[in-house]
Amino acid sequence: MIAVVVCREDTASVNIGRALMERGSWQPYGDGLRCGDLLLYHIDDMHLYHDGIDGELSGHAEQLDAVVFASRHRSRSGRKTLSVHPIGNYRGADYGGRDETLVSAAPERMHSALQGLYDGAAVLDYDVCYEVTHHGPFLSTPTFFIEAGSTEREWRDMEACRVIADALRSLNKERVVTAIGLGGGHYAPRFTDLALDDDVAFGHMIPDYQLPHIDAGMVQAAVDASPGATMAFLHGEKGERFRPVLEDNGLDVVSV
Repeated sequence: MIAVVVCREDTASVNIGRALMERGSWQPYGDGLRCGDLLLYHIDDMHLYHDGIDGELSGHAEQLDAVVFASRHRSRSGRKTLSVHPIGNYRGADYGGRDETLVSAAPERMHSALQGLYDGAAVLDYDVCYEVTHHGPFLSTPTFFIEAGSTEREWRDMEACRVIADALRSLNKERVVTAIGLGGGHYAPRFTDLALDDDVAFGHMIPDYQLPHIDAGMVQAAVDASPGATMAFLHGEKGERFRPVLEDNGLDVVSV
């Protein structure tokens, strides 16, 4: 079962939840609602700081395979964006989670969501992309965020929220190449292209702005928290110093 968490303090999250409830027949299930393999679960506090929600959910699901947080996205550019990303902190926990701790990613399902967003947004004027790993909360279950942004106009755009809802309803654990990524910017354009063009499912992604501040132990943590990873893609030169630890894990390391 996949839990979709809706935060009542987050306008986009609430609207994504509403869009989901427009689709399918949802039935009460514990403290949430269930439709097929999806469990819709509402919380009152901010999702970034709601650690251990998978522990709460474990009583409502015979098997909790992944958690997806529906969320708003905010950026200074104001660009219309639909995105997915893994969570955790390479350094301090400024926005939830734990210091220098990564949450297990869900590479295949996150790739499925990215592809669903891309297909659904074809008639909308939105960018579709990965974001690199950032912020909380902390969980023990594979997790990712799916977001609409970057301003309140997009948070209230029900067409965009319906695209996200459709991507969530069609989530599957695809048989694709799984990888981690090092380098590039926050919106990971190179890794997004590899995902959409070459069916590479990324787990954790470490951007250029984090690479000078981390060590081999954190790269190892990114590998460990990216289930099934068999490849690592290095975008630019800053990640090259970590090539040995990647190769020691048996990953096929490719520069892009």
